[in-house]
Amino acid sequence: MRIDEFNVLYAIYKQNGNVLKSQIASVTGYEERQIEEVINGLEEKRWLDNGITPLGYENLNEYKVDNAIIMAAGFGLRSLPLSRFVPKGLYEVKGEKLIERQIKQLMEAGISKIIVVVGYLKEQFRYLEEKYGVIIVENDDYYRYNNISSLYAAKDYIKNSFICCSDNYFNINVFKEYVYDSYYSCKYTEEYAEEHCVTAMKGDYITEIHKGGSHAWYTIGEAFFSKQFSDKFIKYLEAEYSNPETKTMLWDDFHIKHIEELPILLVKYSDEIVQEFDTVDDVIAFDPDFGKYRDKVLEENSKVKIKVPNIFEKYGDIERYNSATTDQHTGRLHLNENTFGPSPKCLEVLKNVKLQDLYEYDMATKDFLVEEISSFFSIPEDDIYIHNGSAELIKSVFSIALERGNCVLTSNPGWSYYASLAKEKFCDVYYYDILKDDYSYYVDVEDILKKAKKYNPKIIVITSPHNPTGCKIDGKAVEIIVKENPESLILLDEAYWGFSEEDIDVRRLVESYSNIIISRTFSKYYGLANMRVGYGFCNSKVKHIYGLDLPLFRESSISRRMAVEALHDKVYYEKMNDELNASKVYFLDELNCIPGVRAFQSCSNFVAVEIENADMLKLKETLKKAGILIRLFEDKGEMVARIAIADKQTMGQTISLIKKYISHE
Repeated sequence: MRIDEFNVLYAIYKQNGNVLKSQIASVTGYEERQIEEVINGLEEKRWLDNGITPLGYENLNEYKVDNAIIMAAGFGLRSLPLSRFVPKGLYEVKGEKLIERQIKQLMEAGISKIIVVVGYLKEQFRYLEEKYGVIIVENDDYYRYNNISSLYAAKDYIKNSFICCSDNYFNINVFKEYVYDSYYSCKYTEEYAEEHCVTAMKGDYITEIHKGGSHAWYTIGEAFFSKQFSDKFIKYLEAEYSNPETKTMLWDDFHIKHIEELPILLVKYSDEIVQEFDTVDDVIAFDPDFGKYRDKVLEENSKVKIKVPNIFEKYGDIERYNSATTDQHTGRLHLNENTFGPSPKCLEVLKNVKLQDLYEYDMATKDFLVEEISSFFSIPEDDIYIHNGSAELIKSVFSIALERGNCVLTSNPGWSYYASLAKEKFCDVYYYDILKDDYSYYVDVEDILKKAKKYNPKIIVITSPHNPTGCKIDGKAVEIIVKENPESLILLDEAYWGFSEEDIDVRRLVESYSNIIISRTFSKYYGLANMRVGYGFCNSKVKHIYGLDLPLFRESSISRRMAVEALHDKVYYEKMNDELNASKVYFLDELNCIPGVRAFQSCSNFVAVEIENADMLKLKETLKKAGILIRLFEDKGEMVARIAIADKQTMGQTISLIKKYISHE
């Protein structure tokens, strides 16, 4: 069907089948002669005969809209602090909730099947199911990937579909029951805008889009996918979604990548048709009363009393814990250092150091590293804290939280640092199990819950990826532990974050619960161990409590600048991680080919190695004499080696030494 045939046929449909040329002209903008020619052609095809015929309806129904997908999963980071409590789609603008206004407009247009994709504060959208009969789809990846993940979550519904954002406000109802072809709605800008701007056209179809431009049409509002368009789009998406680069894309950018195979119309809107709100100020400019709504929400939530665990009453001084010492600078596979090193851009920081960087305290109003971490991880600044290394951060938490006679629940096997800190505070230590099968270790979550119920620990330590085994814990399991132990502080140590995909929605956890604190560091993945920069996340309501034992002055601004450069250099760290993983796979494969040797899968930059009937202390000394340092840990009476991953040459040397040792045993 040609577009003029569609427009005339649809105009007749909207007139309840009446062929009134004057009304067709008002809807289509066509001249009477053109309308007459199209009608004659439709009559010849037997699509019209004093109204639309069954054959006409059969052809028109190919363009009938199946549903609408409304994306409502995002954080709304630029709308803080309001978006901390209310997702943008539920803002009340001119007396209506944004998403409800859009749902009602869709229904008025005859579109009854509406899918809402939720993520952040998803529980607040649940009422829409009963009130409007919408379908709720959860995007479990909203906190780590871009909005392409929302379309991926709803991919089974995408056919002849409107693609909408929950934070748009349509002054008029732009939705239609029938749509001819895929389109972007666009507005024109004279001045420069950091938007997706159309830069080339072929007829009415867009052939090129670039980010940023002036004197251009830019995409805003809803889009429409035809069935044919959707089938191709989903085909490409399913084929490429496993690629980490795809997951970090906006869906618009993913389409741009395939724009030659996915042609799309440009539909022009005036400024009066649609508003898009990035910030609270944008909303207030459109609806001045929104400022009162914002103030009311913030005031109500400031009065909400979050129950804080009764574990912060007293704290005292503790003795210093010392790690193993060594003067060796090669073969250091015992400290889990990132032997591949940090981004070279970190070293560039030193070239710009000034004398005042050495003698001045950093007393700026804001901490630039906190701002960068907030932007990088989409975490509010109020939920972030900085310390000089995660070990010191953990020590501060123990110092604040524990007093004589308390107990701590940690893992066995596990990092002995936790138990040492607890014992220095005259506290008891209990252990939950880390189990293993033929290939990997795993956390015994049921054992954590059982022993937490039995001992009522003040602190439950969870390490993920786990040191020394390299296993991870599922994010849902973490939340269960947090929810079922409201009087315990859950310390989630993510020192080895970065070496594998994040499986835990840390933002939601700290926003939802005041009894969890997450610890991370720039020492491991980012390779800045000697710069001593640790960071973490906790609920802003209890952040001041942890702050009682944080350093009086900020960590070195030079170190923090290096941390910022590390965050910016994604390309380097992706390449580094690829090289590390290739070396790890080589090491694992080679060791697992040796009879009696079992090297376990790991989500970190080290592996656990078990050797049957071997004197592991003697192996450690043998490797040390050859310049290779490793660490041993005890697992249920057996000694297991923990070996950090370095380049393939070093790992090859380690393999040869292990083989040689076994052959002489």
